[in-house]
Amino acid sequence: MSYSSRYGKRPQELASMSSHSNIINDSDVREFLENCEYPKGKEEISINDTLIIDVNFPNSNHVKHIIAVDGGYSTVPVKKTFPSSLLTFFQFGTLLLSTNDLDHISEQPFISREAMTKLKDLERDKLVLPTKNVAYNKSNSLVESVRQSIYRFFQRKDDGTTLLETLHWFLYEEYNQPIDSYQLASCPHCHETRIDLYRTKFHPDFSQDCENCGRSILITDIFRFHEVVDNETGAGGILGYLTNLIEHFNLIHQIKNVRASKPELLQSFMFIKDGPLAFFGQTAGLHKPMRRLCNFLFQTNNLFFAGLEKSGAFVEHADEIKDLIKPGQALILDNKHIYQNILPGDPDTPDPYGSTSYYSSKLIFKSRDERMHVVTLPVDSESIVLNPQRKDFNNLDMILWNIEKLRCDMYDNAIIPVALANKLISLSNHPSSVILEKFATKTVK
Repeated sequence: MSYSSRYGKRPQELASMSSHSNIINDSDVREFLENCEYPKGKEEISINDTLIIDVNFPNSNHVKHIIAVDGGYSTVPVKKTFPSSLLTFFQFGTLLLSTNDLDHISEQPFISREAMTKLKDLERDKLVLPTKNVAYNKSNSLVESVRQSIYRFFQRKDDGTTLLETLHWFLYEEYNQPIDSYQLASCPHCHETRIDLYRTKFHPDFSQDCENCGRSILITDIFRFHEVVDNETGAGGILGYLTNLIEHFNLIHQIKNVRASKPELLQSFMFIKDGPLAFFGQTAGLHKPMRRLCNFLFQTNNLFFAGLEKSGAFVEHADEIKDLIKPGQALILDNKHIYQNILPGDPDTPDPYGSTSYYSSKLIFKSRDERMHVVTLPVDSESIVLNPQRKDFNNLDMILWNIEKLRCDMYDNAIIPVALANKLISLSNHPSSVILEKFATKTVK
């Protein structure tokens, strides 16, 4: 790492313009590169025909409403002088669409302002997260500030209930036969491992006393972010995981509310999440209770739930093979195909792709108008499936049909709810980040 010019009196140290020769001439570096492989190109990809299925498009639509979620964030400096301080602003959108309105709009030669207004039934949620050298509510550390900020977000009321209640309902499986305890990986205070949090021992504010040190554990500590936030380097490493987590719980909250009001209505709703149906990083363990919730809903109320990916290796692969799949077909992605053609790995491994994070399996769908979609759907099983088949996906044809109906020409292979939600909640570098920086700098004391 080079020296920087902090005071402007001396020049900034520049990197050497000849040191690359030491790398190029190193035998160990050459040997390493010779043993590396790139993902396969289109001409090298072979597809097992048994993985390609024809979509049986239904005659009538059981789905009457679509709920989609998306989230975005922007990190801004609130103090640029040493020691610098950072805040991250999150915005999440939950969008409700009626399939009748969508069908009506698709018949029009152009979308009127009145028709677009019907689609913009958007609920926005905001979160501010201390990210580096910021103390919230007189907390004595960044770790504590992050804990309190996330807890405060989950504490806010929504339609008479909070995300804290939804989290408790989800963790202890109160939708079925409640379990007695959930194991916390570590206490955020004394760092004792494997702490049992008992369902009936929570205080009204959803906190519980640590059995080892007696200090307060928040129910949101089960996300384990306190294990990876560092008081010096900051909380930048959790931002993507936190976005994915809150998108999930906004959907779980909607599922809970619909089921609590009229359970029979659940089968007329389709839920769409931006990104794959999985939990990552410190939150990965939540894929297990999420799988149990999905399996329960499949058996009792039915569930239409999908994750759609807009970028990444699988989206790039879908574009590579678009000529190898016919319109109206889907390619189910099993272990062998993923590790042979998309990601580095052993195609013959007995460990299913995503076994520690996914409660779903992936497929690539080519709609009848030749748009490519990477879709993840919950798999109705006790654990992730090594080689998923059509029978493992509930409501596959109905879900893919609705994804096709939601086509949007704003972006490549986009669908209306995800594109619209992203348009209404995303935070741009200019001018959003600049304005947020000025707003935060002026507001923070």
